[in-house]
Amino acid sequence: MIYLKDFKQGRILYEALDSEVRLGILDELLQKGELNLAYFAKRFNVSNGAITAHIKKLHAAGLIDISTSSGIRGTQKICSLATDKIVIDFLSRPPEEGRVESVHIDVGHYVDYDVHPTCGLATDEHVVGRFDDPACFSYPERFRAGILWFASGYVEYLVPNYLEEGEHPRELQFSMELASEAPGYAAYYPSDISFSVNGKDLGVYRSKGEYNDRAGTVSPSWWFGNLGQYGRKVVLTVNEDGAFLGGVKTSETRIGDLGLKAGAQIRFRIAVPETAEHCGGVTIFGKGFGDYDEGIVCSFICK
Repeated sequence: MIYLKDFKQGRILYEALDSEVRLGILDELLQKGELNLAYFAKRFNVSNGAITAHIKKLHAAGLIDISTSSGIRGTQKICSLATDKIVIDFLSRPPEEGRVESVHIDVGHYVDYDVHPTCGLATDEHVVGRFDDPACFSYPERFRAGILWFASGYVEYLVPNYLEEGEHPRELQFSMELASEAPGYAAYYPSDISFSVNGKDLGVYRSKGEYNDRAGTVSPSWWFGNLGQYGRKVVLTVNEDGAFLGGVKTSETRIGDLGLKAGAQIRFRIAVPETAEHCGGVTIFGKGFGDYDEGIVCSFICK
């Protein structure tokens, strides 16, 4: 989903939609799923160069994903829809001023865990311990991990508390790069990944699969090609109106329900329960892996 909190943010999106050819490309993908660039050039009777320009505009607007596939005639680019809806919030309230504090939490800095195979973690140099052994999640070297994965269970992080005495948070935001954890790998392998703060439910993100069509932008060259390569950026926000994933409300839990105050612990949990409708595991990408070269980013906006 594409969510515009301010309609003026959508100039690139509006330009991408202002073309009969580009609208036709989206319609073809909606009906047929994945298609290559050669199909569009033939379908709309335009040159490969022109189709490439159209595809770039759609990709820049976040409307399509582009992957690569190897075939008899070499490598080809495959397009698919990247979103299922567009929401423009004309009535969104303008942001209030407030103190902002942000922190990066490395993915190996969890303070509690309960994970089940398939599972593992790795630094930018090598795998920590052994594959599929939950005991390796206790190794001291896990603090240097840039990626971890598990089929079910949870990891929990202690978020630094920057609140001052008498200060109240207006909004708490987490961003992270996530994918499913499939046996081997699978582009379509849905997983319901849940989030909570201090035991309060903040909603569920459904990951589509584990992405393996290309190497992660910042992943080390030795990283195994049969494992997850990159994920999708997920943004989780909780404020006075509830909890939101990508702008879509996922929980009635409000910022005031979290018990956030100066000196109190803030525990953030990422989980895939065995009881989830789609128990497809999770891969968490951090520094040195995936596409974003950062850990879990937590931001406070304080009154």
